[in-house]
Amino acid sequence: MTRKGDKQEPPLHLDMDFGEALERFARTKPSEVAESVERSKQKKPPGGDPPSGRTPREKRRKDSA
Repeated sequence: MTRKGDKQEPPLHLDMDFGEALERFARTKPSEVAESVERSKQKKPPGGDPPSGRTPREKRRKDSA
């Protein structure tokens, strides 16, 4: 039973048939999944530097002054 107003995620759509998806799932090693999760936790933000809190426009204004 669902309540009115609850938002649900859209269904997941894959560009492969069920058999191929099942084969890929069956070939996945649990240790590889754990390693991938650990690697994703260690990734740095793009650019290497943490965000400074200023927009690029504000940076340009400060640099040109």
